[in-house]
Amino acid sequence: MLTEQPVNRLLFTMTAPISLGMLSTFLFQIIDTFFVGKLGAAELAALAFASTVYFLFVGIFVGLSVGVSSVVARAAGAGDQAKTQLFSVVALWLTLLVSVGLSLLAFAGITPMFSALGADAAVMPPIRDYVGWLYLGLPLLMLGIVGSGIVRATGTIRLTEIIFALAGLVNLLFDYLLIFGIGPFPAMGMAGAAIASCLSFLFIFLGVIGVMVRKGLVGPRLLFRLGGGFASLRSIMAMALTTVGVQILVPATAILTTFLLAKFGADLVAAYGVASRIEALAMVGIFGVSSAMTPFVAQNFGAGKHARIDSAIIFAGKASVYMGLLVFVLLAIFGPAIASLFSSDPEIIAFVGLYFKIVAVSYGFFGIFNVTSAIFNGLQMPGWSLRLMLAKTFIFTAPLLIIAAFISMQAILAALAIGNVLAGIHAGILMRRSIRKWDRPIADINIWQDYKNDIKTALQWVMRRR
Repeated sequence: MLTEQPVNRLLFTMTAPISLGMLSTFLFQIIDTFFVGKLGAAELAALAFASTVYFLFVGIFVGLSVGVSSVVARAAGAGDQAKTQLFSVVALWLTLLVSVGLSLLAFAGITPMFSALGADAAVMPPIRDYVGWLYLGLPLLMLGIVGSGIVRATGTIRLTEIIFALAGLVNLLFDYLLIFGIGPFPAMGMAGAAIASCLSFLFIFLGVIGVMVRKGLVGPRLLFRLGGGFASLRSIMAMALTTVGVQILVPATAILTTFLLAKFGADLVAAYGVASRIEALAMVGIFGVSSAMTPFVAQNFGAGKHARIDSAIIFAGKASVYMGLLVFVLLAIFGPAIASLFSSDPEIIAFVGLYFKIVAVSYGFFGIFNVTSAIFNGLQMPGWSLRLMLAKTFIFTAPLLIIAAFISMQAILAALAIGNVLAGIHAGILMRRSIRKWDRPIADINIWQDYKNDIKTALQWVMRRR
């Protein structure tokens, strides 16, 4: 249960394994990028195009996972085991049906979809080789994502994250064997990268379902015990429709950015693909805090422990800002060196270095935006999360990106950074307004003084160590 242990310590212990699991999830793409980069610039560009659609799929089911975990956590916090089980079973059936349907639809529309994104004739064959296999395995990953969200919502964190970490190793092994044809394995190139990912998805599916069975959340008899299933489905959809909407808008910005950069050449699309994967990997700490917040807030909300939620809001906001600053410093310094691991093309390396000098400045603000959205989901206020994402996408970011595309590639990067900054400020204002509406004590906290005190404490600690 998430309603008893000291707040900061509990959130830290939740964030660490969640971040590890996310790290391994993002490693799927990093590993693919590393090996595919050895095949050539056209294949790297193909992977960048394919990944925009991949993350759209993932976004849909991460959104569903967030919505499901919120209702499951509230039921678990209230001690209702029967409802917790029913929500879990209904969520898995919903995930299976939707993921299979979307995969078949996407498979049928490979050529028109990627042509619309700006992929040219040179890039289309490796795209088909990659996504043709990847779409077959996506339902397994989606069931794993939603299932892991359910398990986390009941207070079990480490097991599912270990499964995702081991799946990263599976992907690494079979990428090496199948892309280049090692030993008895044929050299399959892009198709080999996709098959390696599918094998890791299968590992995730089997592992997560095994944990759910062990925890009594699903089982052969429970899977078909659906009395009250429609009511549970309505409760899930009431949360999930908005959380899915939020998550779809995240890759929508990446799709728009890819489309605009394609006008400057396929090499910049490849470079953006490399930068976005490094970025995702570097920000796992921020994503981990956000993922921990929704079940934590939902369980404590269900248990009526509002003071613990207040403490969590302070922890999440400060942790996101500090991690964002740390990531900016590291990537601004080491970004080009990291990019050189994935490609020897000087244009790609230069773009990645510039990307992190401009866009990474805004990561702290993005962190505030991200955790605020997660907190609103935990408070059963998904509409507020959707408002945040709609504003970020259609007011703060997309218009700036479109204008910037008429100026230069550098202006596009500046537009991404400004969109993150404005979205973070907007999220902070909405959170403060919500806190004041509920007349919570933290509404009167001077957050800037809090940051100054933290800096002073850190400097004193450093001086004592010298």
